[in-house]
Amino acid sequence: MASEETLKKATNDLSEEKPKRKRRNPFRIEQQKEEKERRQKKKSRLIVRNISYKATEQDLRTHFGQWGEIEEINLLKRADGKLVGCAFIQYLTINQATKAILKGNSTELLGRPIFVDWALGKDEYVRKQSDSQKESEEKKAKIEIKNEVQKEEIQSQSDDGNEEEEEANNEKECISDSDDEKSEMQLESEEDDEKKELNDKINIEKVAKQKNVSNDVKEGCTIFIKNLPFEAEEADLRKVCRKYGPISYALINRQPISGHSKGTAFVKFKSKESADMCLQAGSELTLMDEILQPFPALSKEEIREQTNENKEEKDRKDSRNLYLAREGLIMAGSKAAESVSASDMNKRHKLEQLKAQVLKNLNRFVSRNRLSIHNLPLNYNNDNLRDMVITYTGFKPHECRVMRENSITREHPKGKSKGFGFMSFKTHQEALLALRKLNNNPNIFTQQHRPIVAFSIEDRGVHKIKEKRTEKSKLNNPTFKQKMEKLKIIKGEKLKRKISSKAHTDDKEKLKTHIKNLEKSRSAKNGNSQKALRTAEEPFVGATAKAGTLMRMRSLKKIKEQSETHMKRVKNEKKKTKQARLKQSHLAERKAKIRPKQGHKKEKDDLAPLVNKYKKLLDNRTSVNNYKESNIKQTKRTRWYTE
Repeated sequence: MASEETLKKATNDLSEEKPKRKRRNPFRIEQQKEEKERRQKKKSRLIVRNISYKATEQDLRTHFGQWGEIEEINLLKRADGKLVGCAFIQYLTINQATKAILKGNSTELLGRPIFVDWALGKDEYVRKQSDSQKESEEKKAKIEIKNEVQKEEIQSQSDDGNEEEEEANNEKECISDSDDEKSEMQLESEEDDEKKELNDKINIEKVAKQKNVSNDVKEGCTIFIKNLPFEAEEADLRKVCRKYGPISYALINRQPISGHSKGTAFVKFKSKESADMCLQAGSELTLMDEILQPFPALSKEEIREQTNENKEEKDRKDSRNLYLAREGLIMAGSKAAESVSASDMNKRHKLEQLKAQVLKNLNRFVSRNRLSIHNLPLNYNNDNLRDMVITYTGFKPHECRVMRENSITREHPKGKSKGFGFMSFKTHQEALLALRKLNNNPNIFTQQHRPIVAFSIEDRGVHKIKEKRTEKSKLNNPTFKQKMEKLKIIKGEKLKRKISSKAHTDDKEKLKTHIKNLEKSRSAKNGNSQKALRTAEEPFVGATAKAGTLMRMRSLKKIKEQSETHMKRVKNEKKKTKQARLKQSHLAERKAKIRPKQGHKKEKDDLAPLVNKYKKLLDNRTSVNNYKESNIKQTKRTRWYTE
């Protein structure tokens, strides 16, 4: 029994020692969650300053709504109701708020620049203000310490004097007070001098950063000279150029390390007329038995543009013309694919897959002057295709061929059509315009059965064999030889005329044209450029490709996605057409039914006209019978008749 009592006591002691668990308050958990959400929302809160006093909430919503969804806008106002020029904007996410700061800061709203930044809480704002106050107080304390140190030095100097002369000491104390005031003034003046020096340094740095922009090139007075002898010096060049007018300077371009001339130089004349005279000199401008080549000087911007254009041309060099494979491509969801049938779109996707596979071979390239046309009717001949191209494009094709099968039958003596063909034109521009006018055109065949036109893919080896064959045929042709001989005679006569004319006249004309082109380009940059006329493209035309763009063919996955999206669009269009037909049929049925006019019905006696009708019939019969009895003789009965 004693042991049981001891166990009970021990268990009671342990139960007393264990602390009781507190129950979780669900309302408190919800409050904590709300606080977290509120804190996260505050992170995407912005402050906007320098707002115009004419601005409204709608103006701010339209301006800042382009970077994300706005939950709340708070335009701060005074007690009078006037605007403060500041506002708080609450975005839905932090990414949207960061985008608004990056793109919206220092932009104009109602003619004033706006400054956008993150909104701070009250605690952070107070902390920053206190920190700034502390910094200013520290600066003031440092200045006061300097003043006290100077006062102590002055007092020590005054104590070193004779103690006996008290009057002199009193005078020194007065002088020390005045010196203290002077020292304070000196410190203030020194601080002002330091500030001025800093401002001067900043201004000097700004001036150093600003580039010295010269108007020599725009004036047209400077000339760039090539083919300069390496032994020539600036004095020699000035002597040569002084013939055409006064010179301000002549500089030879030299290498930075060795100092040898590069064979080029710049010469600036004081007037533009003298510079033009020098440019038109031609072979007269000579130095050390060498003809100098003058050109109008270019600015740095123009030189950079030329270098960039040359780089782009180098990058654009595409021997296979792969950018033309994307010409006329119809993307699902675009305007060109609005009324395209599902069968036509599937054919387009299959042809695109074949293109991607064929162009993997590096010996294949996209032709610039030859087109392939698919989805042709089976009754089309070469002549029909040629007539169609001429009517819809206005260009006469160099070649028009419908591809046919080799097997011959009674129905198809030339072979059954394969449904596609080829067309070739003289120039690339004609081929491109023909593609844009024929491809996906609903007016040629039918709206559900449209032509599929693209630049044809050819083999380089086969193309070379064709070229050799054409050259051989031209050489074997006697008329072609005669034409070539005539052309040679005409060219020889032209060369003789050029030689007989004055030397370097062509160079002068080239320089004149070059100068005119430069002036036109510069005037265009200043705002006098003419707008180039562009032909409006039809809505059924597909994508347009540009030279130099490295556009890859789409993968099978992307083509499948495109086909799925187009099928959804086709189904929606079919539903809409069905609904429209049903509406039209219902309207037609309603119009066909002749409904009685609404109103009070008048009671009619339907038996009266019938009675009158029968009365008339009876009266007619009685009159006829009386007439017969009086005038007509009765017929005799025949023998066979028996009563």
